[in-house]
Amino acid sequence: MKLSVCHPSRKYPFLAGRFQIALGVVLLLRGVWGTQGADGSVGWEMGEAACHLDERQRAWSDSANCISCHSGLPYALARPALRKLVGTTAPSEEETKMLVLIRQRVANWAKLDSKEFGLYYDDSEEKKTQSWGTEAIFNALILAQDDRYEARTSPSDATREAFTHLWATQAQSGEEQGSWAWLDFNEPPWGNAEARYIGAALACIAVGSAPGYYPKGTDSNTDAGVNRLQQYLKRNFPKQSLHNQAYGLWADTSLRGFLTQSERQQLIDQLLGKQQSDGGWTLPALGQWRSDGMAQDSASDGYATGLILHVLQTAGFPKDQASISKGLEWLKRHQASTGAWRTVSLFKQRDPATHKGKFMSDAATAYAVLALTH
Repeated sequence: MKLSVCHPSRKYPFLAGRFQIALGVVLLLRGVWGTQGADGSVGWEMGEAACHLDERQRAWSDSANCISCHSGLPYALARPALRKLVGTTAPSEEETKMLVLIRQRVANWAKLDSKEFGLYYDDSEEKKTQSWGTEAIFNALILAQDDRYEARTSPSDATREAFTHLWATQAQSGEEQGSWAWLDFNEPPWGNAEARYIGAALACIAVGSAPGYYPKGTDSNTDAGVNRLQQYLKRNFPKQSLHNQAYGLWADTSLRGFLTQSERQQLIDQLLGKQQSDGGWTLPALGQWRSDGMAQDSASDGYATGLILHVLQTAGFPKDQASISKGLEWLKRHQASTGAWRTVSLFKQRDPATHKGKFMSDAATAYAVLALTH
């Protein structure tokens, strides 16, 4: 098997001291973090993926003060799943930093629009409103997921407070009732007006995944918020791209109630129908966003493949189902030596060696990990 080029103490922050470093080497030699072989092997380099995710999250957090759609949020979803797969409970250094930051911002929510803290974006009132809504969703989802991985039976105080902020920023009326203002930079697939639907889906996933948070009928205000949310997701579902509808399926699986069985099956059939002959999926098949006149890449990519496989497995498809198995094998074959998976920018050409050029691959790597850790 291939040993990682990353030193264990850097790749795995939970390893410290001579004994723990030695333990890390033993784990590597046993194949816990990498390829073992044809008989029961994991077939992909988990250690390299962990290293890459941590390095990219560090690069993003050093350059911005927000949890991003392309790097921060996917990292927060995937990194704990990777830890759970190998039985490691201690969060990485970058996970810990993110959770500390989120809890600080939740506790000081009323002060975010200040020099002391700062909203995600504050160059206009519109961007401020969008920042409040987007951050409210991210905080609730990431803290809910952390409670889940910590095997809590009820939400932490910080998670409950994050949900209080979530419902306070939800649109109460109008065409967008039930959703949240969402950061729009005209940068698909997550940073544009259409992605408001993704934001609502993520809020739904947060509610459904928070342990013990939503027994229906316990709190009338929460019931009303959830009802507004599910009604928004339902009435806007038909006009969404397949990409956004995949998030809708994920949300409905997390908190059932807005898709009919017929709608679920029709979407599943459409998603399976987009699988390419090599076993992967390509993002342009899930939506058209290109704006620079360049031809869209038609090759299978890590983000589309990882997302669809994660959503379908979340919806109940087993790993040994033919399409799922073929897709997972595609992911195993297409992990780069860096530990990452490739995806190209949707709307303009970027140099993949640059910080911005890696954003799509940040998401691709995280969703590939999510798909492979089911």
